[in-house]
Amino acid sequence: MSLELKLPLLMSLVLAAVLATSVVATLTTLRFNARTGARERMTRAVHEIVTVGATNLAATGARFRGVGQDSAIQRALDAAAANDPRMQRAVDMRRVRERLTTLSLPTDSGMPIELWTADGERVTYVGDDIRPKLGLDTRPELPAEITTSAASRADGDSVRFSALYAVGSRVHFWNVSPIIRNGRTVGYITKQGRLAVGATTQRTLRMLSGDSVSIFYRNVDGRFWAGGTGGPSQPILDHVDGAGGTARLASGEPVIFHEERFAETPVMVGMFMPSRTLYVRAERNVRALSILGAFLLIAGTIAAWLVGRNLARPLTELTRAAGALAAGDFATRVPEGRDLEIRRLAESFNHMASELGASRSALERRTTEAQQANRAKSEFLTTMSHELRTPLNAIGGYVELMEMGLRGPLTEEQQRDLARIKASQEHLLGLISGVLDLSRIEAGRLSYNSTNVPVAGFLRGVDALIGPQAAAKSVALEHVPCDDELAVVADREKLRQIVLNLLSNAIRHTPAGGTVTLSGESRGSRVAVMVEDTGPGIPHDKRDVIFEPFVQLDRSLTQMREGLGLGLAISRDLARGMSGDLVVEERLGGGARFVVLLPRGELTDDDLREHSGEIRAARR
Repeated sequence: MSLELKLPLLMSLVLAAVLATSVVATLTTLRFNARTGARERMTRAVHEIVTVGATNLAATGARFRGVGQDSAIQRALDAAAANDPRMQRAVDMRRVRERLTTLSLPTDSGMPIELWTADGERVTYVGDDIRPKLGLDTRPELPAEITTSAASRADGDSVRFSALYAVGSRVHFWNVSPIIRNGRTVGYITKQGRLAVGATTQRTLRMLSGDSVSIFYRNVDGRFWAGGTGGPSQPILDHVDGAGGTARLASGEPVIFHEERFAETPVMVGMFMPSRTLYVRAERNVRALSILGAFLLIAGTIAAWLVGRNLARPLTELTRAAGALAAGDFATRVPEGRDLEIRRLAESFNHMASELGASRSALERRTTEAQQANRAKSEFLTTMSHELRTPLNAIGGYVELMEMGLRGPLTEEQQRDLARIKASQEHLLGLISGVLDLSRIEAGRLSYNSTNVPVAGFLRGVDALIGPQAAAKSVALEHVPCDDELAVVADREKLRQIVLNLLSNAIRHTPAGGTVTLSGESRGSRVAVMVEDTGPGIPHDKRDVIFEPFVQLDRSLTQMREGLGLGLAISRDLARGMSGDLVVEERLGGGARFVVLLPRGELTDDDLREHSGEIRAARR
């Protein structure tokens, strides 16, 4: 066989081998990346669900403790414990049931809330009396599948979360909160809850639905399982290998999964994905790549046979150099041949390799510098969080111990000094939290749960929260009512953070005797929430820089400054994260007017039912 034929044939065989190797390597890499990426996404999703759940559980504990310390609740427990008819007749049981009803959520639908004495006597309840239906006696200890357990009745005032159990087609659990007085348990508040897939979980599942991800819940002992719809089910996974990794469904199909314990409860939350669904996309891409590669191989072979020996060798060199360049060897070069076209091609290739090598070096250097800067920032924030928060919390704890008199009696001067220490400690903690919030926003680690929020009721609630601060400063706080049907599309908690920050700033910069006004109005497709004050105002040339981090303007007559200048920067970033904005507008008569602009929402029937209490309060 002539050289003209051998070279094209050899080139074709080499290209075929390279193509086959690339296809195999690509398929292996894509399968590995698909498996690793799916595990990482499930781990993050489960952790997010557990974190949000733990936060909600802590908030529930605070609400339980507040109701447990109510005077009517305390009198009812004393009367029941004393078994004194006169004391029992004097108890305002209507007030007791009203306070218990405040623990009910809109989604509870008649779930029972009960008040018990420490001796096991049920004082009263609201909602459905489920104990006859479940065959329970009149003691606060519940049967094994829904027990509060000895650990739940141990000393401490935290809310305990029972194991999951089924009632018909729904999954339930119990919250049990001890009522502590003078270091002694005097009673309990128990509340039945129902397992439901929340908005955060639904959003997470929608994000991962393309990968056939399913969620499950189970008790730690593995005796009870619930599926993603919130209903009881048979054991879903078999041969579980640790908290995450590989397992099998009851049908024997292999899956990958991850699960975590829900705070300090006996419940696990997890997600799983069938292994067969992981590689569908990778295999489809490899098939397309194989077809394209085969077509190019055939076309190259034909071209090589047509070109012959004179072009075979230079093209082989060029192919080799291109492969080396694709593999990251930017020092490779192509020998320049005698033929004009080949020489120009080689020169162009060599110039391209030089430019790519220089660009790659510059990119690697800049990437390294950026990574070092980011690590330094992360290390600084971590150090600040641990090294500053810990001693500051310790200072606050010691101050509280001294204020309680545990270290001996205090003089009035000492009590004033302790109050100043505590105020300074809380101020420093607030500054640290502001820096960390700004860092999380800049890193894009914040998520938004946007819903239709009725403006009238929302502003009424915010007005009640900031009222004591205005009274302490001798500043009048006015709330201008708006249309009950007016709503914004926003994350309720983040909107509350923005408005509270603007109100706090306005009160701080308004002299005694001044006025701060909170109002809302429609502006076409947007809604404006406005905070106005009668303070010194903001100069025109400073209205843009005040939203930059660590920028403070002196708007007070005494030139006192508080904070680090992060409040407005964080508030504007939160507003923009909800597709809105935060701006400063001209105000007639002096002072400052900050306006939060957010997309206008439409209240549905479900929204009206959910926020009916809030709307009624706004009308009053």
